[in-house]
Parts: sequence; C-alpha cells; structure tokens
Amino acid sequence: MRRLLWVVPALLVGWFALTEAIEPRWLVWLGGILNPGPTPLSMDLGNGLAVQAYKDTRPHVGKIMTVQKGLVLVQDGDELVEEGYGFGAPILIYQSQQYLSQHAEVEQSPDRRQIVKRFQMDTIDTWTEFLRPKYRPTPSLGTVVFTYTVASPGVLEVAADFTGLRVEPELAYLSNEQGAIPFTLYSDSAGDQRYFADYVDQWQPASAPRTCFTAEKRRVRFCVETEPGQAKYVGRERYIQYRWAGVFWLSWAGTDIELTRPRGVYRYRVVTEVLQ
Repeated sequence: MRRLLWVVPALLVGWFALTEAIEPRWLVWLGGILNPGPTPLSMDLGNGLAVQAYKDTRPHVGKIMTVQKGLVLVQDGDELVEEGYGFGAPILIYQSQQYLSQHAEVEQSPDRRQIVKRFQMDTIDTWTEFLRPKYRPTPSLGTVVFTYTVASPGVLEVAADFTGLRVEPELAYLSNEQGAIPFTLYSDSAGDQRYFADYVDQWQPASAPRTCFTAEKRRVRFCVETEPGQAKYVGRERYIQYRWAGVFWLSWAGTDIELTRPRGVYRYRVVTEVLQ
C-alpha cells in the first residue's frame, strides 16, 4: 500500500516532465518570472495608453505563449493583450502549412515614436497530435518586418514588409488582437454593433473599412482601419481548450487582415482612444 502511495505522485511527476520536454509551458512561464528578459520597447499614445514590443515571446499567456506577438496595448501600466497576438503580428500560409514566428529582433527610433520588429517565420502551427508539440521549429521562410509609427496621439501607422521572404505564401494574416476579457463590444463603420459571446466558433468576415472593439469598463477602444474592400475577419474567443499536454487558455478579440499572395509593403492604421 505504501508503494502505491508513491506510484501516483511518481507517475504525475513523470508525465509533467514528459509534457514539458515536448511542449514546455510551465517552464517558459516560470523562466519568464525568474529571468524576465530585456525591458520591452514602449511608445506613449497619450491619455494613459501606450504600446510595447518584446524581443522574446512575452507575454507568456495561454496557448500562444511560445510565439512572437506584435504591439501590446497598455493602459495605466496594465497589459490588455492577454492571449492575443497584439497589434501587427504575421501569420503565413505556405503550401497549406501555417507559419508563425518564435524569434524576432526589435529596435526603436531615437525619438521613441517608431518601433521596427523583424519576425523570423520559423515555426509551423500544427494540428494537435499525441506526444507532438503544436508549434514546431522549421527552417525560416525569411522575415516579415513590421514598422509601427505613432503618427499622432492614439494613432498607429502600421507597415508590413514582405520583401524579406524567400517564398511567396498563398495567404498572409496580419493579426490585431488584444484581450477578450475587457474587449467585448464590436462596432464598425458600416453600422454593425454587437456583443460577442464568450465563445466564437470561427472568424466572421467583415466588409467595413473600420472595425472596432471596445472595453466598456475601461473606457478604451481600438479600431483597425484599412482601404475599402480589404478582406478581413473579426472575432473573439475566451474559453479553455483541452489537449493531451494539458489545459490551455484562449482569450483574444480583434481583427485579422487577409492578404492574398502578399508582396512588397502593406499599410494600415490602428486607432486607440479613451472614451469620455
């Protein structure tokens, strides 16, 4: 009987060690606490809002804790991104595979009004397979370079440069997401306004050139502005996902821009504001 009392803890410890060896999560999270890494680059947007960019994969939250993010929205020192990709993060579809980034370089202009982040597209996002990691390193397809510029208080000009890729992807998605807990109200320039449920099955197409998400309690809104006719999707997810490696948290809300066979530089705008 005493041996059995040791068997269960030993099995649990062994399973934890195995899952962390294949798909580390808790070690990444703990490592980020013990060794936070370099201070993120920050740009002030006014009215208590700012955005910041990390060189590593912080914030280490939820399912995507080990992949790179774009700009994290900050209000009065609180990060609002949760499990979102942030403003301006690339996802590529090439030969039916989804590519993300785990390594990047960031730099900032001397006047602190511009940040450049170079994403290495070096990771494949795969379907869940038993004892296999979801995000798998792969030879890089090259870089997608995002330039984020504060054009005026609350206004970000975003440029995504695809000329550093060695291949031509079939599709690219430019993610613009923050956290699902605060951002619940959707509205757009076509007059649509609605609350998203806690769970959204899939992305919903949006045709309006301006799509917005509002955090009513915080009185904060962010809007993604594109040229009329630009393909994009809006959505929000906040739920627990169960996989072989454990329990994962999803919590994001925002707009993803879809580009077909992207070349050159694509530009759009993100507008943030504090509501009165």
